[in-house]
Amino acid sequence: MNINDRLENLRNLMAERKIEAYIIPTSDPHQSEYLADHYKEREFISGFTGSAGTAVITTDDAKLWTDSRYFLQADKELSSSEFELMKMGDDNYPSIEAYLDEVVSDFGKVAFNGKLFSVKEYKKLSESMGARTLVSDVDYISGLWTDRPDLRDDKVWLLGEEYVGESASSKLSCIRDVMEAEGYDYYFIGAVEDICWLLNIRGNDIDYNPVVLCYMLISKDRAYLCIDENKLDGEVKDYLEENNIKTHSYDYIYTLLKDIPGKNRIFLDPERTNVAIYDSINSNVKVSTGTNITSNMKAIKTEAEIENTRKAYIIDGVTLVKFFNWLEVGSTTGTLNEYVASKKLHELRAENESFVEDSFEAIVGYKENAAIVHYAPASVGSKTITNEGMILIDSGAHYMEGTTDITRTIALGYITDEEKTDYTLVLKSHIQTFLAKFKAKTSGKRLDAIAKNPLWNAGKDYFHGTGHGVGYLLTVHEGPNGISQGTETEFKEHMFTSVEPGLYIANSHGIRIENQACVQKWQENDFGKFYEFENLTFVPIDTRPIKTEMLTNEELDWINDYNVMCYEKLSPYLEGSDLEYLKESCREI
Repeated sequence: MNINDRLENLRNLMAERKIEAYIIPTSDPHQSEYLADHYKEREFISGFTGSAGTAVITTDDAKLWTDSRYFLQADKELSSSEFELMKMGDDNYPSIEAYLDEVVSDFGKVAFNGKLFSVKEYKKLSESMGARTLVSDVDYISGLWTDRPDLRDDKVWLLGEEYVGESASSKLSCIRDVMEAEGYDYYFIGAVEDICWLLNIRGNDIDYNPVVLCYMLISKDRAYLCIDENKLDGEVKDYLEENNIKTHSYDYIYTLLKDIPGKNRIFLDPERTNVAIYDSINSNVKVSTGTNITSNMKAIKTEAEIENTRKAYIIDGVTLVKFFNWLEVGSTTGTLNEYVASKKLHELRAENESFVEDSFEAIVGYKENAAIVHYAPASVGSKTITNEGMILIDSGAHYMEGTTDITRTIALGYITDEEKTDYTLVLKSHIQTFLAKFKAKTSGKRLDAIAKNPLWNAGKDYFHGTGHGVGYLLTVHEGPNGISQGTETEFKEHMFTSVEPGLYIANSHGIRIENQACVQKWQENDFGKFYEFENLTFVPIDTRPIKTEMLTNEELDWINDYNVMCYEKLSPYLEGSDLEYLKESCREI
C-alpha cells in the first residue's frame, strides 16, 4: 500500500466508531526519543522518517507536525502523499490542539493509542478539548501494518562498576532516601534508559541506544523489574537477585500498579509514563508527579564516568582524524559520495576494540544538504563529494568508555565569502560558550543567549538547541539539562552537555561545530560558586574557512590553543599521512 491507501483504510476504521480525528505520535510505550522499528507507527502512516513529529488524520485531511530541524526533509518526504506539513514554532500554522478545536465537532471523538501517549500530552490535549471525547484505547495501526517488524530478543548485558563508578544497590539506596524524604511509598519508572542506568544493565532493543524495553516499580523495601524474561541469562538473573530485584514479565507492570493499596503515594514522571500505565493505577492511590528521580541522578556523572568519557573522546578523536584525512583525499577523485563516507566512518569506528555501536545515524551533508539539520544520506541518490565547498559531519559512537557526539564542518576547497562569514560566526558562538563563566543555578536558557549573541549581533540565528545532555553508554540525547531557550533546568557540577551552534542557509550551505563539555567548578568566593565548561572533545576545528579579522584576540587564542591540545592528545596514536594531516590541521593561525 502507498501512503494514501493506508490513510483510506485508516479512515474506514475510524468511521466504524465515529472517530473524527486520530493522533499518531512518534513514541513507544516508554516515550523514548529513538524507537525500535516495531514502534515507528508515525513513519508507517506518513512516510516521514524524521525522529520527531505527530500525525493527525481526520475524515478529510492528513497533517504532520514537526519542528524546524525537519522542515526541508518533511517537505520532500510528504510531497507524494496527501499529508500537509505543519511547521511547529511558526505562527502561520496552528498547534495540534488549536487545529483539533477547529475541525472536531463540539461532542466529537478524538482517539489515539494510550500506550504511545504520555500523561503530560494527554493532560495538555484534554484541557483544550472541552466537551469532546478522548478515546485512548484505539490501536488501529497494528491491524493495518501487516509486515510490522518484530521486537528484538537480544540478551541483556552487565556494565561493570569500573565503567560507571557506582553499584546498583547504592543507587537504589539513594532513591529510597529521596522517596522517604518526599513521602513516596512507590516510584514508577517508565524511561528505559533510566532503568538501565539504575541497574547497570544494557541491551540491544533500539538502534543506537543500548537499552532494553522494561518497566520498574520501587517500594520502600522491594524493587520489581518487568521485562521479557527470555532476555535474561543466568549471570544477569543472579546479578538481579543479588541486588534484591524481583523480575516479572513485561506486561505484569499493570498488575503491580493495580495491586498497590489505596492511600499509598506513588511518584512518576508524566512525560515518561503512558496513559495506559497511568489508568492502571488504583484510583485511591495518591499520585505525585515530576521529573524522574533517576533522571536527575544520572545527569550528575561519577568520576569514573567522566574519566572514561575523556578516554572515549581520545579514541574517537583519533578515528575522526583518520576519517577526515581519508575524506579529503577521496574528495579529489570524484568517486566519493555522502553515503559511502558515512559507511567508512562507521567502519573506522568499529575497528576500535571497545566500540559498541554508533550513537546515532551519522549526518553527512555536502554543500546544500548540510542545511538539512538532520540529513542522513541514502544509498541511492547521495551527493557526490568533490574538492570544493563545505561538508558537515555530525556523528558519534558508544564505546565501553562512554558515548561521543561530535560535529565538524570542513572546507574541501573553494568556499564563498558568505560561507566564510557564516562559519566564523558559528565558531565565535562555539568559543563564547566555552569561555563563559557562570554562577551556580544558571539555567540552560541563560547560557543559550550567551551562545547565540555573536549570531544575533549579525542578525542571524539557528532554530535548534545549542546543547543537550549526553548519556553514558545510553541515549546520546539525555535530559533534564540542556542549552536552549526553553530549558529552565539549572546546570550542576559534573553534568555533561553538547555545545553545538549552527547556521543553515537553505539550498546553499549548513554549518555546525560541536564539542562535548563537562561542568566543572571554576571558583567559589563571597559572591557564590561559579562554574565553567571543561572541553572533552579533541578533534581539530578547521581554520581554513575562518575570517580571522572577525575574531577577538581572546577567540583567536582559544582556537589556536584548542588545536594545539588536539595535536598533543592525538598525535601519540597516529602515524604516517594521518599524523601529517593532524599536524597541518592544528597549525596556528
